[in-house]
Amino acid sequence: MTNLNKYILLALGALILLSSCEKDETVVKRRGERQVYVLTYDGQIYDMMGDMIMQLPNCEYASEIISDGDDYFVSGKSTKDKVGYWKNGKWNTLHIDFIDNVAHETQGIAKWDYYIYLFDYPYILKNSGIFPLDDCENFNPSGQCIAVSNGKCYLAGMEYHEDEPNDAVLYYEHKGRFAKAILPKPSPEMSGHATTIYAYDTDHTIVGGHVGTEPCIWVDQQLQLLPRTYNGSVYEVDLPLAHVSSVTQLNGHIYAAGYETDDDGNDRAVLWVDGVPQHIQNEHSKKIIFSFAEELIAYGEDLYMLTFECYEQEFPNGEKDTKLDILIWMNDRVIAKYNNIDIVNFTVV
Repeated sequence: MTNLNKYILLALGALILLSSCEKDETVVKRRGERQVYVLTYDGQIYDMMGDMIMQLPNCEYASEIISDGDDYFVSGKSTKDKVGYWKNGKWNTLHIDFIDNVAHETQGIAKWDYYIYLFDYPYILKNSGIFPLDDCENFNPSGQCIAVSNGKCYLAGMEYHEDEPNDAVLYYEHKGRFAKAILPKPSPEMSGHATTIYAYDTDHTIVGGHVGTEPCIWVDQQLQLLPRTYNGSVYEVDLPLAHVSSVTQLNGHIYAAGYETDDDGNDRAVLWVDGVPQHIQNEHSKKIIFSFAEELIAYGEDLYMLTFECYEQEFPNGEKDTKLDILIWMNDRVIAKYNNIDIVNFTVV
């Protein structure tokens, strides 16, 4: 091999290495350069000023919005009954030949590298690939049910059993399919319910939900019960006294958001930080009727959270009414407020 050829090979190797590093590097915008997009069930997208920036075309139902850099992606159901997703407001059809003829309604979306992952029961779709779920006849997903870390995809939800306690389940990739793991419970008589999942460092997962009446997370499939601050009493058998709606990890700390029921039977928004609960309330002068935390997003060094607050509003003439505020927090302060829109979730771009 000539010296010239050696130099060419070395140069190509350096170029490939540089390209791969650039591809894997995540660019974190400064706080003033970021935007928050919230998604409604009917496919409207609002910015953090409350202005609607997009009505998704041919949208019958929207289920989740995520972002990657300046791009945002939305899952849901198209009125044209095609399977796919919206990217930056434009519909992208996936050209997939399904074995069975089913109505397509993607209930969650995730992204890694150049791959889009969609949950379209009973399959995980990876671009144009189809990966079936094992033993999923009684599977019920909800909320933020799908997550990907370094190309490994996970799905969480509940397995329903008639006349028996339900189970929280985790699906993971295994030999071209998705195998099922039953998440542990304190006792077989309790029901397990998983509604959210976060994946990180390829092989690690945090699943949130509740077992019996108690809030919990499963860290790498190991159960951790979370404490409550109220001594609420059960008034309906199927309702928990607290529940985790969203989980994430930031700087080595585990965050879980949801609600717990107070002594009067009203829900209160809670954020658990490494298992320690704290109540979330915007304005302490208001009489809060109920509140709950719905979603967490870790971005850079900051924690974003979506909460709902219903409170009593009194007018100058003495009349009273109730009002619902939908709030986006960054760390410990509110950065956006919405009213009278049906929000599914949000993302940071």
